[in-house]
Amino acid sequence: MTLDNNMLRPAGLIRFAIASVCAAGLLAGCGGGGDVKLEANSSTVINDNSTTIGGGGGSTNPCANYIDPATTTRIQGSFDGTNCIYGSDFVGENNPLLVNLTIPFISGVHIFEDSLFVGRNIDGTNPNETVPQDGAGPTLTIRAGNRLAWTRPDDYLLVNRGSRIIAEGTATAPITLTGFSDAILGTAGPVETQLWGGLVINGNGITNKCSDAQRTGGTCHVQGEGKPSNYGGNNNAESSGVLQYVVVKHPGFEVAPGDELNGITFNAVGSGTQIEHVQVYSTYDDGVEFFGGAVEVNKLVALYVQDDSIDWADGWVGSVNEALVIQWRDDGDRCIEADNQESQFNALPLSNPTIRNLTCIPSGARLPVATHGDSMGAEFRRGTQFTLEDSIFYTGHAQNLSPAQPPGRCLRVTDTETAQRAQAGNSSVRSTVLACNTPTSNGTNWATVFTNGDSVANWVANNGTGSYPGNTNNVLIADPLNANVRVLNGFYTVPQFVDAAGANFTVPAANGGIIGAVRASDDWTAGWTFGLDNLWF
Repeated sequence: MTLDNNMLRPAGLIRFAIASVCAAGLLAGCGGGGDVKLEANSSTVINDNSTTIGGGGGSTNPCANYIDPATTTRIQGSFDGTNCIYGSDFVGENNPLLVNLTIPFISGVHIFEDSLFVGRNIDGTNPNETVPQDGAGPTLTIRAGNRLAWTRPDDYLLVNRGSRIIAEGTATAPITLTGFSDAILGTAGPVETQLWGGLVINGNGITNKCSDAQRTGGTCHVQGEGKPSNYGGNNNAESSGVLQYVVVKHPGFEVAPGDELNGITFNAVGSGTQIEHVQVYSTYDDGVEFFGGAVEVNKLVALYVQDDSIDWADGWVGSVNEALVIQWRDDGDRCIEADNQESQFNALPLSNPTIRNLTCIPSGARLPVATHGDSMGAEFRRGTQFTLEDSIFYTGHAQNLSPAQPPGRCLRVTDTETAQRAQAGNSSVRSTVLACNTPTSNGTNWATVFTNGDSVANWVANNGTGSYPGNTNNVLIADPLNANVRVLNGFYTVPQFVDAAGANFTVPAANGGIIGAVRASDDWTAGWTFGLDNLWF
């Protein structure tokens, strides 16, 4: 793999070299791509096309191939001796994948010259078409250790409703999705974005953009961002497959003003989908964005996201568990941007997810230097409910910049509907450290809701005129640049916290007394992530 070499220190290079050797199958016992055991729905037959067939001048062609159901001919990528190249005749925006396909492991790169769309999109215009459900569509399987690259910025990987992606990498052989200039040319800068679109998964889960009648009647067809495709249904338990040890690099093409693809977009994706050990790196828009559904994400790294690292709307009720979010020194909007619905704050079902064990490290960057907005920890708005627990927001690293970036806000509640639900106990913050110059911020109209004069700080600390028993064990530190303060060592949670007065303190947490995303003694980011070895702080 071609690396952004200025992002890695020697230790990182050693780890990567070991992973590469294992991925190439040069060491025994490495657990490379050919040994990965894939799990799929029992009704799904995975068409394992990894057996090579003859091709190109009598040489062996290891590229992915399938039998075209319309012509019964074999369609296969071309092999240049190192890489596999797939043109629009193999798969594309106007030529979606309609059969199961396995992308076998190669030591080179699988290069796509068009979008990779899995399954047929159903938009509701043909009354004779029904939306495939729960794996009835084709399955795309990507073997561990593979690198996939797209040549054009407006191409991306889309999994349509009822189809599945099975991308199961390992800690020593992660799967990487990226752009051509990163994987092949090696010219991608450390924070370059829009090299390709990103990953979009459309599910049959619940979104409040549809009515109950539409959801139960099979007529929920919400159009997603990017090129036209549709999502939504009535099955929040559906599985759209597996993402495990997957790194998504340099995505986020702006299709049109205000219509930007994310690192990974979860459109009404169900909780049966398995997402764990996933990284989004250097994205133009959001890192991961949830539009309805109930999918859970476990062990997420969002590094150098220019917009919001974790974004939700439209009735998402899943969770993010153990998430490390670090902004670039000169860019980045919010670690969390949280909405119910943009046009109807009271649309049902309400967004109501849980965020556990988050470490948020904003840069303090401001407009117009920042691409999308002022750096911030979390903003809860537009009627969302939420649970935030066992987390750390820390802006003190910004002091190391030259010139120093002023630390921003940790947590803001913006509007009346969101505040009312918080005051009623439907949202909560527990066992969380807010270490910013402005630990909490009152959004517009908050005072009109808390007629007793309570602020967001009173709500978080449960020390106002009102009673907020759901908010317990929180610590607010308004002087994160104080030399006494110890909350993080790099991005690791410190064994013992110290406040601005130099006093030790402990934040109790339900999860075994652990808060924040990563501890040095249990570094689940090691070996498979990209860029964490040489951070700006």
